[in-house]
Amino acid sequence: MPPEPRPLTPMRLFLRQARPNRTRLVLGFLFYAGASCTSMPQLWIVGKVIDEGLIARSTRDFAIWLAAAAALVVIQPILWANGFRQFSTVEARNQRALVRDLTDRLNRSGAAVRDRVSAGELLNLPSEDARRAARAVSDAGFFFNTLVMFLVGSALVWSIHPLLGVVIVSGSMVTAIIAGPLLGRLQSRQSDYRARIGDLSAHAADIVGGLRVLRGIGGDLLFAARYRERSDVLRRKGYEVAGASSWIYALRHSMPIVFVAIITWVGALLAAGGAITIGGLAAAFSFATIFIAVSGNFIGTSQYLVAAWVAAKRIVRVLRIEPDLADAGTARGGGGELRDPESGLAVPVSGLTVVVTAETAPAAEACERLARYRDSEAVWGGRPLDEYALDEVRSRIMLLTDEDHLFTGTLAETMRVPEAEAHQAIEAACADDVASQGMDLVVEEGGRNLSGGQRQRLRLARALAARPETLLAVEPTSAVDAHTESLIAARVAGFRAGRATLVVTTSPLWLAHADRAVWMVEGKVHAVGTHADLLAEADYRRLASHSAD
Repeated sequence: MPPEPRPLTPMRLFLRQARPNRTRLVLGFLFYAGASCTSMPQLWIVGKVIDEGLIARSTRDFAIWLAAAAALVVIQPILWANGFRQFSTVEARNQRALVRDLTDRLNRSGAAVRDRVSAGELLNLPSEDARRAARAVSDAGFFFNTLVMFLVGSALVWSIHPLLGVVIVSGSMVTAIIAGPLLGRLQSRQSDYRARIGDLSAHAADIVGGLRVLRGIGGDLLFAARYRERSDVLRRKGYEVAGASSWIYALRHSMPIVFVAIITWVGALLAAGGAITIGGLAAAFSFATIFIAVSGNFIGTSQYLVAAWVAAKRIVRVLRIEPDLADAGTARGGGGELRDPESGLAVPVSGLTVVVTAETAPAAEACERLARYRDSEAVWGGRPLDEYALDEVRSRIMLLTDEDHLFTGTLAETMRVPEAEAHQAIEAACADDVASQGMDLVVEEGGRNLSGGQRQRLRLARALAARPETLLAVEPTSAVDAHTESLIAARVAGFRAGRATLVVTTSPLWLAHADRAVWMVEGKVHAVGTHADLLAEADYRRLASHSAD
């Protein structure tokens, strides 16, 4: 029996990102190492130019050392640029891969995500968190570049005089001892801060999404007050993060200056005592100056790595969510009548079926079972639906609800089909008023620049354009007027001719175009037939009459 896969952790996430890019990473590390090994000796050569060229008045040695410095000055930026290019490429690939993995996990996890991830967190994960986690590889490369600079520089300073090397190493150890706890505190506070950002974003989305309803019942002020309270808490958490960051920034800028002072003072004493040359003193001062940047880069890169670790922990939390539906099915092809034994609802292989019910929720749940968004005993063509591969079900059976999201993009990108096919679907959904602004019209996040009716008709047009084998639509025209709804029903019936279409609605306007009507009572099929046949039932007649009113 094969061992169970080990749970995903932030470190395993970073390693998983590195494996497919290992060639580029190796090249990047080599280029960075080469850049470091050619930058630091330039400072050492300054001492040689002074001692063996200027003081010794040797034109030959002066020219040799100057040529060596010039060669290193030319080579170093070429190596560094190539290393930066390798890591930047890997960073871009990793960000795309993370967004793809997050999207795939969210799609596969289904309803399991709702209780584990807030709307605000979903907003930040593929943008801010994915960017920071993907950047970890570039930060690691930059940290390596800085480390090699430090090691090479320390060795060269040691060659000038061991005491100067001791000062460099000791100062670095002191910095690490001071910075370590501060970075740990920063990580903890950043984790809490990021969690509260997601919570506040979700609260804001709830307010914006239900603003009209909230104003109607006088709840907008209450929600605004709660938002202010949470904002105050977030602000205090932000101050805590800023407090830890300020100490790190103070350390980043103050410790290197202390290094410069100590190295310069020690170097001056050694030069005065004849232990090192004037050129050695100049080189030591140059190294002290460059170590300001090196030490600052160590601390700054560590901050970025802490932020990447916090982001990776949040991403891993989502990637570890198990799907609420088992995807063990392997069957493909087939098809036929779609049936839900729990409610008795059946969808023939073609024609328009209209479900009439006083309670939409139980009928919507039946549709979720038929589209396999819930585990059930649903049958497709005489075969259990769960025996089919989930991607096969998703590609052939589509569920359309008012919860379907409209993402930011042009109208053409939203429709995702050639323009001629898009216009056909838009016409069938009576969304011409949206398309009249051109296929380049930008649909904002959630369709917030459209009216409720326009959003609903655009969702319907997008579903029609996909031309699924079976379309299950729950109240697809609840937000449009009666005339438009009647026109949509007629056009959809013609557009979907020869394909299976089921519409759950409380409106009788669809029934005039239905091939069959299904009357559901308390989530169970009560009667099936044509609309005219079912009108013989008094309760059905009363329901249809009430819906028409």
